Amino acid sequence: LIIPTRACVLTVPAKNSSGHLTVRMEATLQEIKDLEGKAGRVFDEGRYDEAVKILEEVKEIAERNLADEDETRLRVLCNLGYGYSVNGQHQQAALLLNDVLIVQRKFSERNPLSLAPTLRCLGVCY
Repeated sequence: LIIPTRACVLTVPAKNSSGHLTVRMEATLQEIKDLEGKAGRVFDEGRYDEAVKILEEVKEIAERNLADEDETRLRVLCNLGYGYSVNGQHQQAALLLNDVLIVQRKFSERNPLSLAPTLRCLGVCY
């Protein structure tokens, strides 16, 4: 991961009748995790353009498969926003991070500190 962030638990991924994650959801979450790890390694090497491209791919996967309020999806979007900012794409970062913040604020009463990582990333944009 590019930045350590943990949004409050907002939704539960798809589970089967016995309460376990579905095979498809497990595969999706693993794919996201693997690609985020790759993006983090590329980012650490200073290859920001490449890291952003990987994170854009992760964003597409998350948006296709996860609810708007899902903590993994929000983390993906926050990481991409941070990647945009570090890559000099500040306006794009600010737009994305503001969208994340709107969703997080709906649930921040339970855990106000959950906004901190997104606000930190947003601060980097300015």
